[in-house]
Amino acid sequence: MNGKRFILLFLFSIIIFTAALFYFQNYAYYDSIDIRRNILLGKKRYEISYYQGIDSDSSGLKLRECFVVDSLDDINLPKYEKPTPLTAPFWFKCFNAERITKDLEDGKASAFLFKKEEFDGIDNVIAVYPDGRSYRWRQLNTKYMKE
Repeated sequence: MNGKRFILLFLFSIIIFTAALFYFQNYAYYDSIDIRRNILLGKKRYEISYYQGIDSDSSGLKLRECFVVDSLDDINLPKYEKPTPLTAPFWFKCFNAERITKDLEDGKASAFLFKKEEFDGIDNVIAVYPDGRSYRWRQLNTKYMKE
C-alpha cells in the first residue's frame, strides 16, 4: 500500500510542477503594453492602428509589438544587419517570428534599427512591410552574437 501512495504522490507532484513550469514560461512574466496611438520613426511621428504588444521586466528580450503604420513615408532609420526576431509565446498570435524572418530574407519587409543599445548589448529592431504592417522586438546586438 505504501508504494502505491508514494507513486501516486510522485506522479501528482510531477503534474503540478509541469503545470507551474508551463504557466511561468508562457504567461507569468509577460505583461500587455498599453495601446499606442503613434510611434516615432527617425524624426517623424506616425499614427498607428491595430496595436498589440507584450513586454516583461524579467528580460530585455521579451518585447514583441505588432501594429500598422498609417500613411507610411520614407523611414529615416538605419537599416539593420542580420535581423533575427525571437519567437513570441504561442498565445500572442500576431507575432510570427518565422514568417517575419522569411519575409525579411525574401525582401518583402525591411528591418531598421529602432534604438541602438536600448539595454546593454540589446538593440531595438523594427520590421516594416510596404503596406505599413510593422513588428518590433529586441535582439542581442550583433557584437554579442557569434558568427
